Amino acid sequence: MKKKLYTVVMIWMFIIGVSIYWNIISIKSNQDALVLQTAKTIFDQMVITRQWNSSHNGVYVKITDQTKPNIYLKDSQRDLECDGILLTKINPAFMTRQISELTNKKRGIQFHVAGLNPLRPENGPDVWEKNVLERFSESGSIEKGEFLSEGNDTYFRYMKGLKAEQSCLKCHLEKGYKLDDVLGGISIKIFNPPKAQIFPVILGHLIIGIVGIFIIIFSGFKLIDAYKIINHQATFDALTSIPNRRYFNDRILMEVKRSRRLDRPFSVIMADIDNFKNYNDCYGHDKGDKALISVANTIKKTLRRPSDFCARYGGEEFIIIMPETDKNGAIHLARQLIENIQNLNIKHKRSDVQNMLTLSLGVATETKLSPRYEKILKKADKALYKAKANGKNRYEFFT
Repeated sequence: MKKKLYTVVMIWMFIIGVSIYWNIISIKSNQDALVLQTAKTIFDQMVITRQWNSSHNGVYVKITDQTKPNIYLKDSQRDLECDGILLTKINPAFMTRQISELTNKKRGIQFHVAGLNPLRPENGPDVWEKNVLERFSESGSIEKGEFLSEGNDTYFRYMKGLKAEQSCLKCHLEKGYKLDDVLGGISIKIFNPPKAQIFPVILGHLIIGIVGIFIIIFSGFKLIDAYKIINHQATFDALTSIPNRRYFNDRILMEVKRSRRLDRPFSVIMADIDNFKNYNDCYGHDKGDKALISVANTIKKTLRRPSDFCARYGGEEFIIIMPETDKNGAIHLARQLIENIQNLNIKHKRSDVQNMLTLSLGVATETKLSPRYEKILKKADKALYKAKANGKNRYEFFT
């Protein structure tokens, strides 16, 4: 039972371990998906902003130290003067760069418009962007996202390609681009993305696991105790606390097989208390129960070898099996039993043998034991009947 209990504990620990692993994987997966979705949302916002700019054919802003005319913009109306204020046209790429610079200062998120053949040299790709853009050209995919580390910092990098639209060709046509070609892409860096909170999951599972193990062990030991009680009640006589007839039937079968395998003699003693009905009628059943307990304990104490075994076979009847015991050994034990029962000095004034409780015994021995152990039991029973007939308080050996 304890092995089964430990097995259940191990299974429970395995389930908790699998649950921890599964939850950690799920949390990390969900966190990664959230970061990826954030990058995609930022990219979509940038694309919408660029489309708005493109739909207005660029927008004019005041020329400042931070916003100077775009020398790469080929437009006759790039720079204008309005009421003494100098204005310059901002195209989608220039606006994306300025928004990126502003965002980098405030939110820890970087944008970069990059292409393999850019109009503006500063829009040339770094090593990671170049690998991604080349992959876009080879595989036809236009999206890539992954977590990267740099020193102690971790960041998520995402890039998605930008396809050439009709409004883009005005500037990029000279580079040989056609409609729907991948001009480049917007690269996004999200620094120190939020990490998955694993510790609460592990702590929660450990608490559940420990509580579960405690419940399993507590319930298991309760079950073991209950099983022991039930097993004891099923196999031991409630009054005398020695094995009952049911347990005896299982035990003798095992001992007979062993004796046959070893080719050893096998002996059985059938014992019956003389005139026990008269004893109960004279002294009452309470006294009778005490006498049965005393006789059972005496028989049990008389047996010296671990292999010898006794059981309560009936009301006042007991049976003893002695593996690897020949006739002489069985008779010697029978004599000891008669003597030890007499030494109890239990008064029995209605006995037709003498004024104390006595025992009659039937002894049988087999040197070549039959697989059907009932035969030797019948021989011992016949010998007991003969002992009763010959005056009681004695033993008879079956011949």
